[in-house]
Amino acid sequence: MQTDTAHTAVSVAPHPRRFSFDTLAIWALTLTAALSAIAFIPVATVPFLYTKVSIIALGGLIALVFFVLARLTRGNIIVPPVALIGALWFLPLAYALSMLFSGNNLAAGAFGNELEPDTFGFILILASFATLIALVFRRTNHYRTFFSVAGVVLAIALVVQVLFVIIAKVSPNLISSTSNLIGSFTDLGTVVGLGVVIGLLAIRFVSLTPRIRTALWIFGGLGLVVLALVNSKLIWILVTLVALGLFIEAIMKRRGMVDEDDLEGVATLEMTAGRETTVADSRALAPALVTIVIALFFIIGGNTIGAALSNALGTNFLDVHPSWQSTFAVGSHTYASSPLFGSGPGTFGEQWLKYRQPALNDTIFWNIDFNAGIGMIPTSFVTTGILGVLAWLGFIGLFLFTGIRALLFRTPEDAYARFVAVASFVGSVYLFTVMIFATPGPLVLLVGFFLVGLFISSLRYSGTRREWGIVFAKNPRVGFVIVFGLTILLLASVVAAYTVVERYLGNVSYAQGVSALSKGDITKASEAAQRAILFGANDRTYQLAAAIGIAQMNRVAADQSLAPSDAQQQFQAALSTSIQAASKAVELNSKNYQNWAVLGGVYQTVVPLNLEGAYEKSKEAYTRAIELNPSSPTLPFALAQLEIAKRNYPAAEEALLRAVSLKRDYTQAIYLYSQLAVQQGKAREALEAAEAAAYLAPNDPNILFQVGILRSGSGDADGAIQALSRAVDLNKEFANARFFLAVAYATKAQYAPALAQLEAIAALSPENAKIVEADIAQLRAGKNPFPASRLGALGVAKPPLPDAQTLPATTAVPAQ
Repeated sequence: MQTDTAHTAVSVAPHPRRFSFDTLAIWALTLTAALSAIAFIPVATVPFLYTKVSIIALGGLIALVFFVLARLTRGNIIVPPVALIGALWFLPLAYALSMLFSGNNLAAGAFGNELEPDTFGFILILASFATLIALVFRRTNHYRTFFSVAGVVLAIALVVQVLFVIIAKVSPNLISSTSNLIGSFTDLGTVVGLGVVIGLLAIRFVSLTPRIRTALWIFGGLGLVVLALVNSKLIWILVTLVALGLFIEAIMKRRGMVDEDDLEGVATLEMTAGRETTVADSRALAPALVTIVIALFFIIGGNTIGAALSNALGTNFLDVHPSWQSTFAVGSHTYASSPLFGSGPGTFGEQWLKYRQPALNDTIFWNIDFNAGIGMIPTSFVTTGILGVLAWLGFIGLFLFTGIRALLFRTPEDAYARFVAVASFVGSVYLFTVMIFATPGPLVLLVGFFLVGLFISSLRYSGTRREWGIVFAKNPRVGFVIVFGLTILLLASVVAAYTVVERYLGNVSYAQGVSALSKGDITKASEAAQRAILFGANDRTYQLAAAIGIAQMNRVAADQSLAPSDAQQQFQAALSTSIQAASKAVELNSKNYQNWAVLGGVYQTVVPLNLEGAYEKSKEAYTRAIELNPSSPTLPFALAQLEIAKRNYPAAEEALLRAVSLKRDYTQAIYLYSQLAVQQGKAREALEAAEAAAYLAPNDPNILFQVGILRSGSGDADGAIQALSRAVDLNKEFANARFFLAVAYATKAQYAPALAQLEAIAALSPENAKIVEADIAQLRAGKNPFPASRLGALGVAKPPLPDAQTLPATTAVPAQ
């Protein structure tokens, strides 16, 4: 039945037109996925992942333009079963509501810094991609185009990865073995594992030419090699489950080869499946069995054989993320204050800093600000609240229900459509599982939702092979509304494309500014920062502008050639710029502790100049940063530096003790505390603190160095020699430890070992050799070159070696 408003049941047409906007949309979507996969620009100032995200966004918008033009020219909209599409759009809806009502900055929730996966903008892109694919891919030749291009791209990624590993083995300084075209090394393993899975399904469900079958065997084997290098147990388990299912299915459908002689005199029970058994295709048996054997081999021996292989080829890497317990703990605290909308898109990092366990400070990950939890979907549960939970569970639940029902009871009759339905469903479930247990990058998420769209598209081949459409060209009223809506969508696509390009240029400019600042090129860094603010201002770009202002102030203060009036003018201009930039960063995102820390640092810079209000504003900013990140030891340490600059030593001591209580082996805080204690005549307390730290971290040469200095200052030369000797043993190039060890030996008139230490220092660099030349000459003459008049109190003496290894820079304690 067909009406003018035309909710029309449309049979799937067998032959498409040669050229149409629909065809252009198909190629735009396919090439977008391909280009985003292999895009690799080896320039440090070009953001790797954000380049891929920008390609995805622009490609999707181009495809959307072609789709809209196709609908306007054809006067119809044809869709597969729409239930899944509707459930899919609950995800961006949940993100939009959370962004609007969670109380966070809207731009940060929409775009983040680089359109991170847990932002509304990126989820909108994924939903749009899946919807476009479901609407545009309508025929089997469309599916063939995608899988053919995907196979070529995966083959390129595998070959390039093998080349990277070989080059890294031959020339490790040129490239890393874990460098790849996809994203993180885990992302590479995820995509390759998916490729292996779909390859196994293709061998089982598609009639392949001998050449293609051989290629699948070759690249499937290469994929297993890459999986062995990645050595991810999660990926191995998922690949094994799919291969096991195919193996069991192949065994069950093989022709029954029964030897009647074996059954002579045996009573047998005949079982049938309700229909005559046919000769099943057993082509998937061998590859499935090989995959199972290899996968089990690495699942069982992943910590031994797999690790040994990764170490041998240099592909071992550290993939760190919070545990389930930590993620749930952050989520429970978030739900206590904002259960419905969560903390807001892209804000897991802020919640993590508020509620993380202080015990993490005793691990090597103490200074990592995690921006995601155990997995992408659990992270979304925290940031989007109950609405997000319902959206994800509803969509995935309906997807599983629809998929299982379609594949069991409404399997497509067309062989290739059946392969597409099975491959897209299995691949989507594979990636949904990864999203629960890991935090995949943007390309992996794109592939996952691409497969979701393909599965929804394949539903038009289920059952009666029908799809539904609206022929709005035959009804002026309906047509006007739809054409108006499509026109608005077309114009919105142009605006969105402009926004994507603008923000990409802003991120490139930001990276250029960071690079220039690290090289000391303040002028170039300032120009890049201004471009970044112009193209896409966010709190990160203003942080950079503030840091550049501080660098300018330091440069002016160190420039002796400037006239006093010029120096004052330039210093005030740089200070004003820094304060404005840091204040703007706080204004854009007051929940980011780094913005407050930057503002505190700007004001701290001028505290020694006794600028009115600088100390109070700096302390206020640091206090606010501590409230947002209460378990970080670096913030009390920064506050202690501020108090020392103000000569408020009791408050500085309190802040340092707090920093040490948060991180017992915080070397910088212990070092500064010992200096502060010595300055206040508390040498015993300083020594006790340093020795306690040495007990907790007996292999830290910096702490041992400080223990040696304090012991020497208290007259314990033997104890100083013991501690400093241990520090030198742990770090042979620790020049300052060698110098003070030589001093301790010379104090006891042990000139031979003292001479050995100074000669070792001279061997480190020509500059060191020149500095200790006179001391070496006196030791060879049997004299002590280190009288008390030269060094003063050894515990607070400044090491004379400018290029020697020292503790990280700290604020010096001014003399009282």
